[in-house]
Amino acid sequence: MKQKFLILSLMLLLVPTLKAQIHPEASIDINNIKTNLYGTGNFFRMIVQHPGFGPTYYNNYAVPADGDCSTIFSNSLWIAGLDDDNNIHCSAVRYNQVGEDFWSGPLRTTDATNDIYSVMDYHHVWKIKRSDIDAIINNTCTDIPEDILTWPAHGNVEDGYAANLAPFIDTDGDGFYNPANGDYPDILGDMALYCIFNDNYNVHTESGGKAFGLEIHCMLYGFNAPDDEKLNNTLFMRYWIHNRSSNDYNNVYVGLWNDLDIGYGYDDYVGCNVEKGYFYCYNSSDMDGIGEPGSYGLNPPAQIVMFLGGANADADDIDNPKFDENGFQIVDESINGLGYGDGVIDNERLGMCSFVYNNNSATINGDPEKVDEYYNVLKGLWRNGDNIYYGGIGVEGTPGVSNIPCKFMYPDNSDPYNWGTGGVNPNTEFPWNEESANNGTPNESGDRRGLASSGPFTFESGEVNIIDKAFVTYWPSEKFDRDEMNEWADYIKEYFINNLNK
Repeated sequence: MKQKFLILSLMLLLVPTLKAQIHPEASIDINNIKTNLYGTGNFFRMIVQHPGFGPTYYNNYAVPADGDCSTIFSNSLWIAGLDDDNNIHCSAVRYNQVGEDFWSGPLRTTDATNDIYSVMDYHHVWKIKRSDIDAIINNTCTDIPEDILTWPAHGNVEDGYAANLAPFIDTDGDGFYNPANGDYPDILGDMALYCIFNDNYNVHTESGGKAFGLEIHCMLYGFNAPDDEKLNNTLFMRYWIHNRSSNDYNNVYVGLWNDLDIGYGYDDYVGCNVEKGYFYCYNSSDMDGIGEPGSYGLNPPAQIVMFLGGANADADDIDNPKFDENGFQIVDESINGLGYGDGVIDNERLGMCSFVYNNNSATINGDPEKVDEYYNVLKGLWRNGDNIYYGGIGVEGTPGVSNIPCKFMYPDNSDPYNWGTGGVNPNTEFPWNEESANNGTPNESGDRRGLASSGPFTFESGEVNIIDKAFVTYWPSEKFDRDEMNEWADYIKEYFINNLNK
């Protein structure tokens, strides 16, 4: 099992906010996946604290839930954009090796601030079971669970916080959350984890970016569906991102960053599907590892990370179409976005607008470390601002790389409209994937990270952007097959649209 050793910064050992920096957590175990949600923006890791040394982080996205193999090491939300003076605001974490960009709790609606008392009051992840809600509804509940009693439905209005925070069902219609009167949390799925965090309690020591003034609510949820293999191997996540500041931000991008490890973490490939709006990680061969602890062995799964619904497209007072007057697909965000051509004005949501993979290295295609590097990667560029080019490893001047800039790495055959290459047909003999990246020659496998990004968009003061995503662990019937994997992705996307897109 891959281990990454992270040392707490000296600041966290000295300041009185130490407790606020030990990430709250809860686990979800409703289906074939078991993992943890950490309440300050960095998810799916198991943290073991070592007094006097710091924490060790382990893979903790277990699939199957009762096994010791994992498909994801770490997941987090990235967001960056510009203010009216073109200053970069950025909130993003990878491993918290440098510090923090997010802290527990909401922000005041008056000035987008909070304090240590709010941080500590909301330093929690609420775990809610549908069965407990059903017991309340059916009047069979004899002991209301603590996380339902303490559900963070309301903020302290007298201190400047929003009156309504976490969603709830107000059975008596009095506007107040009171589970003793039959009120209960409004969750999705059969089990949900919920947390509230913000980007403006302190200085951003991880990304180095200026704070936006964002209050972020996150719900991770799943379904107990033993008779539905695809749904039973999926977890969903929804973010409500509130701009509590007085600023309107432009050229904003929101990204889903993942360090993906299919069992043994150093023999993986990545790819993306442009039409369907997801990226994925898969083993470079039919055998994962060579018997190491935590390796899957023969015919391992692949991990899909899907944009179900991205940021709000900028309003333009029309229903942006999906097809032109001749019935041909319009080559823009409508390819994998939501709400295009449905007859409703300005309900369009962007989908996956770029995909960039990163290696565990200090090279041009390594991880970003500075604020402008985070912003570049969110825009679908290399961290130094260079274009990604179609073919090879995407780096200009390396073997197999064309002179065609692109936004999506390793799309295989999933971009028939050439959206990612600005309408230019690459006309290559081989599909661009890691098995045939360099004119038919495969890449060397390794420890892959990936960022799917949605944008650009304008994020106005007081606005809320909802981001929906799904984590689908695809189990091949025989061996890894993209067509079969697409069937899994299609099924989950349709399930979301028909049942959860509310």
